[in-house]
Amino acid sequence: MPSPAALVASAGVVTVDLIQVVDHTPGRNEKMVAVSQRLEIGGPAANAARTVAALGCTARLIAPYGAGPLTGFIREQLSAADIDWIDPIAGQANRSPLSSVLVHQPTGERSVVFGGGSAWRPADRSEAAMSAWLADAGAVLIDGHGGALPAVIAGAAHARDLPVILDGGSHKPGMEDYLPHVTLALLSADFAPPGGGDPLAWALEHGAAEAARSAEADPIIWRTAYGDRQVPARPVEAVDTLAAGDVLHGAAAAALAVTGGDRERMGEVLGFAAVVASESVRFPGALGWAADERVLAEARAELARLAAVGPADR
Repeated sequence: MPSPAALVASAGVVTVDLIQVVDHTPGRNEKMVAVSQRLEIGGPAANAARTVAALGCTARLIAPYGAGPLTGFIREQLSAADIDWIDPIAGQANRSPLSSVLVHQPTGERSVVFGGGSAWRPADRSEAAMSAWLADAGAVLIDGHGGALPAVIAGAAHARDLPVILDGGSHKPGMEDYLPHVTLALLSADFAPPGGGDPLAWALEHGAAEAARSAEADPIIWRTAYGDRQVPARPVEAVDTLAAGDVLHGAAAAALAVTGGDRERMGEVLGFAAVVASESVRFPGALGWAADERVLAEARAELARLAAVGPADR
């Protein structure tokens, strides 16, 4: 198992998701009974942190949420998962505390109506605050949400020579400003840069050191100086694709942390993340895969192997 010293600081959004599993998408004015339902923690940064913790690393979540009827639920759930949660807007009222998610049972596809924390507008960007948030981190993940949060965190991490992974689910305002601080921009299949064009070229042109793009069940495309490389996903039958991208990013962040952000090992990082994300869609929920002893043991063993490999062993 990787050392607990491999800490990942994950910055972005945390939500509470009401997930309804349905056998078809409801039409206008249609009432229906869900096949099943559950209440879960959600949000890209939060699910990435949960993935990091499940893999045996130490997880810190920096996510604005505020005060509301579900704040206690979030804190209890994150504490139970051994995640240290820092809420930069603790005490502010949260007027949109719940997200609604429809999961189409026959295909595992999902639709989301988002609700979460308010954007962070920092009054205090002190060195002391950043040092506390990023203390002992081996890697940093940002998901683009949270107002000024991703830019501030990425800049502080870069100044400390920490590897930074961007969860590029979609383009967010200001992303161009902090891409020069990003070690790996891992984009989704749906990512569209402003004005169109090649998403990988756009990320690299705006300063990201490395860029790759997931494609659901198809291989990840990783752009290198020698051309595009394919990182295969494991072929599986999908049960629930909700949060598969978050699991991908969390696994990649954990691998970045245990490999010290070594860019020569980026193929290993992406390969590990692709396998964990592929396994995750075979189970319901973002962390359903972690409840399977065999799947979890294999993932932890592979991460430990990555951590143990030194320069002389490559």
